[in-house]
Amino acid sequence: MSRQAKFAAETFISNVVFTFGLFPFSENYKMSAMKKNLCVVLMAVFFLTAMAVPASAQLFKTKKGSDGGDFASKLWYGAGFGLGFGSFNGTSQFGFGVSPMVGYKLVGPLSIGPRVSIFYSSLKLAGYKNLNTFDTEAGAFLRARVFRGLFLQGELTNSWLQEPYIDNTGELGKLSYQRLNQNIGIGYNFGGGGSAWSSEIGAYYNVALANDIQSSQSPWDYRFGFTYKF
Repeated sequence: MSRQAKFAAETFISNVVFTFGLFPFSENYKMSAMKKNLCVVLMAVFFLTAMAVPASAQLFKTKKGSDGGDFASKLWYGAGFGLGFGSFNGTSQFGFGVSPMVGYKLVGPLSIGPRVSIFYSSLKLAGYKNLNTFDTEAGAFLRARVFRGLFLQGELTNSWLQEPYIDNTGELGKLSYQRLNQNIGIGYNFGGGGSAWSSEIGAYYNVALANDIQSSQSPWDYRFGFTYKF
Protein backbone atom coordinates (compact mmCIF):
# COMPACT_ATOMS: atom_id res chain seq x y z
CA MET A 1 0.00 0.00 0.00
CA SER A 2 1.40 3.41 -0.95
CA ARG A 3 1.82 6.23 1.57
CA GLN A 4 -0.65 8.29 -0.47
CA ALA A 5 -3.30 5.58 -0.19
CA LYS A 6 -2.77 5.20 3.54
CA PHE A 7 -2.96 8.97 4.04
CA ALA A 8 -6.17 9.12 2.02
CA ALA A 9 -7.68 6.34 4.11
CA GLU A 10 -6.75 7.99 7.39
CA THR A 11 -8.17 11.30 6.18
CA PHE A 12 -11.37 9.68 4.96
CA ILE A 13 -11.88 7.58 8.10
CA SER A 14 -11.05 10.41 10.53
CA ASN A 15 -13.96 11.01 12.94
CA VAL A 16 -15.01 12.00 16.42
CA VAL A 17 -16.75 9.38 18.61
CA PHE A 18 -18.09 8.89 22.12
CA THR A 19 -15.99 6.50 24.16
CA PHE A 20 -16.71 4.65 27.42
CA GLY A 21 -14.58 2.25 29.33
CA LEU A 22 -11.39 0.50 28.51
CA PHE A 23 -10.94 0.71 24.76
CA PRO A 24 -10.98 4.26 23.37
CA PHE A 25 -11.24 4.89 19.64
CA SER A 26 -8.31 6.83 18.22
CA GLU A 27 -8.79 10.04 16.31
CA ASN A 28 -8.05 8.33 13.02
CA TYR A 29 -9.81 5.13 14.04
CA LYS A 30 -6.65 3.08 14.19
CA MET A 31 -8.18 -0.03 15.71
CA SER A 32 -6.05 -3.13 16.28
CA ALA A 33 -6.92 -6.80 15.62
CA MET A 34 -5.76 -10.28 14.83
CA LYS A 35 -7.20 -13.25 12.93
CA LYS A 36 -10.53 -14.55 14.23
CA ASN A 37 -9.21 -18.04 14.88
CA LEU A 38 -6.38 -16.69 17.04
CA CYS A 39 -8.93 -14.65 19.03
CA VAL A 40 -10.87 -17.84 19.71
CA VAL A 41 -7.69 -19.64 20.77
CA LEU A 42 -6.71 -16.88 23.22
CA MET A 43 -10.20 -16.81 24.70
CA ALA A 44 -10.18 -20.58 25.11
CA VAL A 45 -6.74 -20.51 26.73
CA PHE A 46 -7.81 -17.83 29.19
CA PHE A 47 -11.03 -19.51 30.27
CA LEU A 48 -9.39 -22.92 30.52
CA THR A 49 -6.69 -21.36 32.67
CA ALA A 50 -9.29 -19.65 34.82
CA MET A 51 -11.00 -23.00 35.39
CA ALA A 52 -7.74 -24.79 36.00
CA VAL A 53 -6.49 -22.40 38.70
CA PRO A 54 -8.97 -23.51 41.40
CA ALA A 55 -8.26 -27.15 40.60
CA SER A 56 -4.52 -26.58 40.83
CA ALA A 57 -4.95 -24.66 44.04
CA GLN A 58 -6.78 -27.59 45.59
CA LEU A 59 -4.19 -30.05 44.36
CA PHE A 60 -1.22 -28.11 45.75
CA LYS A 61 -2.96 -26.59 48.75
CA THR A 62 -0.79 -26.30 51.84
CA LYS A 63 -1.44 -25.34 55.44
CA LYS A 64 -1.30 -21.67 56.21
CA GLY A 65 1.86 -20.65 57.98
CA SER A 66 4.66 -18.15 57.70
CA ASP A 67 4.12 -17.96 53.94
CA GLY A 68 0.86 -16.09 54.51
CA GLY A 69 -1.50 -18.69 53.01
CA ASP A 70 -1.99 -21.12 50.13
CA PHE A 71 -1.74 -20.37 46.42
CA ALA A 72 -5.44 -19.65 45.89
CA SER A 73 -5.59 -17.13 48.72
CA LYS A 74 -3.00 -14.96 46.93
CA LEU A 75 -4.96 -14.73 43.67
CA TRP A 76 -7.14 -11.82 42.65
CA TYR A 77 -9.16 -11.29 39.47
CA GLY A 78 -10.11 -8.33 37.33
CA ALA A 79 -11.87 -7.41 34.12
CA GLY A 80 -12.49 -4.28 32.12
CA PHE A 81 -15.36 -3.66 29.73
CA GLY A 82 -15.33 -1.25 26.81
CA LEU A 83 -17.99 0.29 24.62
CA GLY A 84 -17.53 2.83 21.85
CA PHE A 85 -19.81 4.21 19.18
CA GLY A 86 -20.30 7.29 17.06
CA SER A 87 -20.71 8.77 13.61
CA PHE A 88 -19.23 11.67 11.68
CA ASN A 89 -19.07 12.83 8.06
CA GLY A 90 -20.49 9.67 6.47
CA THR A 91 -18.71 7.29 8.84
CA SER A 92 -20.26 5.29 11.68
CA GLN A 93 -18.65 2.80 14.02
CA PHE A 94 -19.49 0.59 16.97
CA GLY A 95 -17.30 -1.55 19.18
CA PHE A 96 -17.22 -3.50 22.43
CA GLY A 97 -14.67 -5.59 24.25
CA VAL A 98 -13.42 -7.19 27.45
CA SER A 99 -10.02 -7.41 29.13
CA PRO A 100 -9.70 -10.12 31.83
CA MET A 101 -6.67 -10.33 34.12
CA VAL A 102 -5.47 -12.53 36.99
CA GLY A 103 -3.06 -11.23 39.63
CA TYR A 104 -0.84 -13.11 42.08
CA LYS A 105 0.21 -11.31 45.28
CA LEU A 106 3.97 -11.81 45.39
CA VAL A 107 5.00 -10.01 48.54
CA GLY A 108 3.74 -6.90 50.29
CA PRO A 109 2.11 -4.53 47.79
CA LEU A 110 3.43 -6.29 44.63
CA SER A 111 1.27 -8.35 42.27
CA ILE A 112 2.08 -9.98 38.94
CA GLY A 113 0.00 -11.80 36.36
CA PRO A 114 -1.35 -12.15 32.80
CA ARG A 115 -3.73 -9.78 31.05
CA VAL A 116 -5.49 -10.13 27.69
CA SER A 117 -7.93 -7.91 25.84
CA ILE A 118 -10.26 -8.57 22.94
CA PHE A 119 -12.17 -5.83 21.16
CA TYR A 120 -14.61 -6.18 18.27
CA SER A 121 -15.35 -3.20 16.04
CA SER A 122 -17.72 -2.59 13.15
CA LEU A 123 -17.03 0.26 10.70
CA LYS A 124 -19.40 1.54 8.02
CA LEU A 125 -18.31 4.09 5.42
CA ALA A 126 -20.65 5.61 2.87
CA GLY A 127 -20.16 3.82 -0.44
CA TYR A 128 -18.53 0.73 1.11
CA LYS A 129 -19.67 -2.52 2.69
CA ASN A 130 -19.42 -2.95 6.45
CA LEU A 131 -15.91 -3.74 7.74
CA ASN A 132 -15.34 -5.87 10.88
CA THR A 133 -12.09 -5.92 12.85
CA PHE A 134 -10.77 -7.47 16.06
CA ASP A 135 -8.30 -5.85 18.43
CA THR A 136 -6.39 -8.38 20.54
CA GLU A 137 -3.61 -7.91 23.06
CA ALA A 138 -1.85 -10.34 25.42
CA GLY A 139 0.91 -9.86 27.95
CA ALA A 140 1.92 -9.56 31.60
CA PHE A 141 1.65 -6.84 34.21
CA LEU A 142 3.37 -5.86 37.46
CA ARG A 143 1.30 -3.82 39.93
CA ALA A 144 2.35 -2.08 43.15
CA ARG A 145 -0.17 -0.74 45.65
CA VAL A 146 1.24 2.61 46.76
CA PHE A 147 -1.24 4.00 49.28
CA ARG A 148 -4.68 2.63 50.08
CA GLY A 149 -6.31 2.18 46.66
CA LEU A 150 -3.65 4.06 44.71
CA PHE A 151 -1.48 1.80 42.52
CA LEU A 152 1.21 1.93 39.85
CA GLN A 153 1.28 -0.62 37.02
CA GLY A 154 3.69 -1.59 34.26
CA GLU A 155 2.83 -3.85 31.32
CA LEU A 156 4.67 -5.62 28.55
CA THR A 157 2.24 -6.80 25.88
CA ASN A 158 1.97 -7.71 22.22
CA SER A 159 -0.86 -6.42 20.04
CA TRP A 160 -2.18 -7.95 16.84
CA LEU A 161 -3.45 -4.95 14.95
CA GLN A 162 -5.68 -4.42 11.95
CA GLU A 163 -6.13 -1.01 10.39
CA PRO A 164 -8.75 -0.04 7.78
CA TYR A 165 -7.35 1.60 4.66
CA ILE A 166 -8.27 2.44 1.07
CA ASP A 167 -5.88 1.16 -1.58
CA ASN A 168 -4.90 2.74 -4.90
CA THR A 169 -7.93 1.20 -6.61
CA GLY A 170 -10.36 2.74 -4.12
CA GLU A 171 -11.15 -0.55 -2.36
CA LEU A 172 -11.57 -0.64 1.42
CA GLY A 173 -9.37 -3.24 3.09
CA LYS A 174 -7.57 -4.20 6.30
CA LEU A 175 -3.86 -3.82 6.97
CA SER A 176 -2.58 -6.32 9.58
CA TYR A 177 0.54 -5.86 11.68
CA GLN A 178 1.88 -6.37 15.22
CA ARG A 179 3.31 -4.08 17.88
CA LEU A 180 5.18 -4.69 21.13
CA ASN A 181 3.85 -2.34 23.82
CA GLN A 182 5.38 -0.98 27.00
CA ASN A 183 2.64 0.55 29.17
CA ILE A 184 3.13 2.49 32.39
CA GLY A 185 0.16 3.72 34.35
CA ILE A 186 -1.43 4.91 37.55
CA GLY A 187 -4.86 4.07 38.91
CA TYR A 188 -7.11 3.90 41.92
CA ASN A 189 -9.05 0.90 43.21
CA PHE A 190 -12.19 1.75 45.19
CA GLY A 191 -12.04 -1.36 47.36
CA GLY A 192 -12.88 -1.45 51.05
CA GLY A 193 -15.95 -1.63 53.21
CA GLY A 194 -15.58 -5.36 53.74
CA SER A 195 -16.54 -6.30 50.16
CA ALA A 196 -14.31 -8.44 47.95
CA TRP A 197 -15.68 -6.71 44.84
CA SER A 198 -14.51 -3.26 43.80
CA SER A 199 -14.19 -0.97 40.80
CA GLU A 200 -11.13 0.88 39.56
CA ILE A 201 -10.00 3.51 37.09
CA GLY A 202 -6.61 4.13 35.55
CA ALA A 203 -4.60 6.06 32.97
CA TYR A 204 -1.84 4.29 31.00
CA TYR A 205 0.85 5.64 28.72
CA ASN A 206 2.04 3.49 25.80
CA VAL A 207 5.74 4.24 25.32
CA ALA A 208 5.96 2.27 22.05
CA LEU A 209 2.97 4.07 20.54
CA ALA A 210 4.34 7.45 21.59
CA ASN A 211 7.53 6.73 19.64
CA ASP A 212 5.75 5.36 16.54
CA ILE A 213 6.20 8.12 13.95
CA GLN A 214 3.79 6.39 11.55
CA SER A 215 0.85 6.63 13.97
CA SER A 216 -1.33 9.59 14.95
CA GLN A 217 -3.08 7.59 17.70
CA SER A 218 -2.84 8.99 21.22
CA PRO A 219 -0.53 6.97 23.52
CA TRP A 220 -2.91 7.50 26.45
CA ASP A 221 -5.36 4.76 27.38
CA TYR A 222 -8.07 5.39 30.00
CA ARG A 223 -9.54 2.30 31.66
CA PHE A 224 -12.47 1.36 33.86
CA GLY A 225 -12.98 -2.09 35.33
CA PHE A 226 -13.81 -4.33 38.27
CA THR A 227 -11.69 -6.49 40.57
CA TYR A 228 -12.34 -9.32 42.99
CA LYS A 229 -10.18 -9.92 46.09
CA PHE A 230 -7.55 -7.32 45.10
